[in-house]
Amino acid sequence: MRLFQDTNYNFLGLGRPALIFSACLMVASAVLLFVKGPNFGIDFTGGVKIDVLTNRRVTVSDLEKIRAAAPVEIHSIGAAEREMLISQKGLEKAEEYAEAIVKGRREAGQFRSLAEVAALPGVDLTEEELATVFAVTAEEAEGAKGTLRIDINAAAPDNIRERVQQIIVDKTVANIRAVLGEVFGVPAGWEGKTDLNSLEDVELIEEELSRYISPAEAGKIARHIGRVRKLGVQAEATSLLPSLEAATEGITVSPEARRALQEHFYAGTFAIRGTQNIGPRVSQELIGLAMKALGFALLAMLAYIAIRFKITSGIVAIISLIHDVLITLGLAVLVGIEIDLTVVAAFLTVVGYSINDTVVTYDRIREDTRQGRKETYRELLNRAINENLSRTLITGAGSLVALLILFFLGGEALRGFAFILWVGIVWGTYSSIWVCAALLDEIDRFRTRRRRAQIETKVSRAQVKKKVRKRKKR
Repeated sequence: MRLFQDTNYNFLGLGRPALIFSACLMVASAVLLFVKGPNFGIDFTGGVKIDVLTNRRVTVSDLEKIRAAAPVEIHSIGAAEREMLISQKGLEKAEEYAEAIVKGRREAGQFRSLAEVAALPGVDLTEEELATVFAVTAEEAEGAKGTLRIDINAAAPDNIRERVQQIIVDKTVANIRAVLGEVFGVPAGWEGKTDLNSLEDVELIEEELSRYISPAEAGKIARHIGRVRKLGVQAEATSLLPSLEAATEGITVSPEARRALQEHFYAGTFAIRGTQNIGPRVSQELIGLAMKALGFALLAMLAYIAIRFKITSGIVAIISLIHDVLITLGLAVLVGIEIDLTVVAAFLTVVGYSINDTVVTYDRIREDTRQGRKETYRELLNRAINENLSRTLITGAGSLVALLILFFLGGEALRGFAFILWVGIVWGTYSSIWVCAALLDEIDRFRTRRRRAQIETKVSRAQVKKKVRKRKKR
């Protein structure tokens, strides 16, 4: 399928204006990166991700209430809009608190109580919070089997940092749980009872029920709850019990079992299905790995093009890739796209797409060069672009349509990925048509002028020598 046949557009007629335009955009993107900086996600800054499932559809009003009560990022996921991925930054404080504790221990020699630790400057943690993971003697730590408690006077700095990080994570989860309780509500009299919606396994539900209900009825109720909640299928398909009565609706159970359910269990309006925390040190390593991945990709592209074509073509292609990535990153900063590992993957995909488009154009240029037509290098470049125009536009348009669907229907988690790819493909196509070809044309014109100047210099020198010889003969 060819949309354009026998076209002869003079793309390089706009070569210099296009290069000036691109240079201005690159400078503007660099300034934006320096002034505003990227909006790094918790993959790179450290933080907590919490997967929440609700028993009803999450409304815009709910999201606004949660954001007003806590400094979090919220992503609604799924067609039913009953699931949220909540993320909150702030684990970098673990480094500060751990350094303050290590410094205070060095100055004091040994802590006599956790109250001394809580009173240290720069440690914004209570004695009760510290007691969940620390003890001041080895005997106390050993006596707390099954817990995370360690002797703070003998612990290594890394261990202190990890335990402090755990305190902050637990505190963050508890705060978010309290906020969700205020937004979605909690059943009356839930204190001291077990939330059936917080259990994600039928066997675990049966085990909890068996503590108060006969094993036969506990298994029957647990299997019914599993069917109602769709446990055991994809995580995205699971749901919550709308009420405690739904745990026995449609099945026959004894009055004693119903009474035990009412006394010891409840059906929560939401459930935290899982948490993930990323420490600041890990996030810094991820930044380094992401930069290395991008750098190695650029070097590999340069080596490939230099071997297959010419080193000049390789350098031009790398400049074009930097152009695409920098401008795309600048636009991401401008609109506030969160930079996480998914977005980094999108940037690497943009690099691959752009270099593929450039290599196809280079191949066409090389084939046209071998035909030995009598035309200038600029005419050859224009012809190569025109011959590839149909393929370039069809490929780009097809990708852009798919990415638009992904952007609007793929949910918040994929929106940044789709945006980066969409913008990157647009600029990748633009750079293949103008930036690469225009730079090659400028390099050829520079070399032509230099050869002409060298020839003129040689002619001038020959004429001078000829005049000198004539004078000597006289």
